[in-house]
Amino acid sequence: MEQQNRENNDEINLYDLWKVIAKRKKLIIGLFIVIVGLTAIVSFLMPDIYRGEAGLLVILKSEVITAKEITDLIGRIDDEKQLRMVPKSYSNVTHIKLNDIKDSKNIIAVTIDAKKIDDIPKALSEVVGYLNNMDVIKSTVSRDKEMLLKQSAELSDLIKSSPDLLATYHKLFSAGKLSTMGFNPIDVNKSISNIKVELLGVEQQISRLNNGGIEIAAQPYISSRPVSPKILRNVVASGILSLLLGVFLAIFIEYIGNIKNKKS
Repeated sequence: MEQQNRENNDEINLYDLWKVIAKRKKLIIGLFIVIVGLTAIVSFLMPDIYRGEAGLLVILKSEVITAKEITDLIGRIDDEKQLRMVPKSYSNVTHIKLNDIKDSKNIIAVTIDAKKIDDIPKALSEVVGYLNNMDVIKSTVSRDKEMLLKQSAELSDLIKSSPDLLATYHKLFSAGKLSTMGFNPIDVNKSISNIKVELLGVEQQISRLNNGGIEIAAQPYISSRPVSPKILRNVVASGILSLLLGVFLAIFIEYIGNIKNKKS
């Protein structure tokens, strides 16, 4: 019996709600048209925003400073910080985000939103320049270069002295003062070649550090289509919200009207 009464009450409540919606349908439809129309107009008037994504490579020693430490040091990029990072592209850049990669200590993921596709590479270069001008980056670059220059000098000395060492060995061997046991000239030549390769790698690293401790890992991926505004999504969302708002206002107006009728 009680269950039947509850079902009847539910039916009555739903019927009353439907009567209120039908009574105030002009309000609900009008609100729907106005809100959806305004949302569509505003969305069409908003500028297109394009997105570029790139990876920045930290070429410093990871045990000194990691990508995560750099992103933590920068923190959230607000308007003031964005202006310092991209002073030339600031007016056309709408958003910049830096993230470290979970499984990598030396990769920083950067996302740049801009009004024009051509502004993204320019802004990316400014971001790299900003990072390389940070005190912690400059000091670490200086230390790394100092170590590499010392290593380069040592390797160069080894390479320069290698012909003299071989010549001395041949003289001593010809004089019968040395044996070939435990000494192989081919192995020596291979070692010299390896030292030359190592020296080349050190010199290349020094050359890279001359441009800073952070560089662009690869060409950025830039969306050919704008990522915003999302007109369809905005219109659908505004339509749903306007209907809910219209129903709420209709119920509220009906409630106020009933209270006034009871008082009168």
